[in-house]
Amino acid sequence: ERSLASMMETIKLIRSIDSEFKISLAGNYHPEIEKELYDLCIAFGYTYPVEVKADREKTGKISTVYTCCAEARPNTFTFSPPAEVAWIGWHARAANYDGYLRWAYNSWTIDPLRDSRFRTWAAGDCYLVYPGVRSSIRMERLIEGIQDYEKCRILKEEFIQKGEKAKWNKLNELISQFTVEELVRQGADKMVQHARKELNTY
Repeated sequence: ERSLASMMETIKLIRSIDSEFKISLAGNYHPEIEKELYDLCIAFGYTYPVEVKADREKTGKISTVYTCCAEARPNTFTFSPPAEVAWIGWHARAANYDGYLRWAYNSWTIDPLRDSRFRTWAAGDCYLVYPGVRSSIRMERLIEGIQDYEKCRILKEEFIQKGEKAKWNKLNELISQFTVEELVRQGADKMVQHARKELNTY
């Protein structure tokens, strides 16, 4: 979220001090600096070119996605449909991301228990949990999405290792439905309920 010129200068400075230093970045996708970034988290709506994602995976680099105020959906705002938060985990799996980043966990507003708004930002953008060890529906649904993501990942490894191609193809078909187009068409609740029901048969 800084200018490309600024990021290139920063990377140049880091490399002049330590050529092996692992650099992380959350922001828009810039092919000019991609190879320098060990942990790259791109904004939702951007995609990794297929060959780039394959190369990052092969070299052990981390490739994730994030949402912020820019995306009306899917998101984790207090007014977002709760199922949408779980949907994000499925979408991360479908797009072959290594994970999902939400910039703020507990950056509380002045009165977080009663008002989740902050300036012009969407309500709930600043936090997923509340003071006093209080979770939220959004946080619990995010956990569900993470659990589903991990179960799909583990099953994929197991099916491939055992040569159970038919099972993997069936699961992959289920996962691949989690696109933005389908989110708009079906809604998160319907998609997640159906997918979880199928996933729980394994």
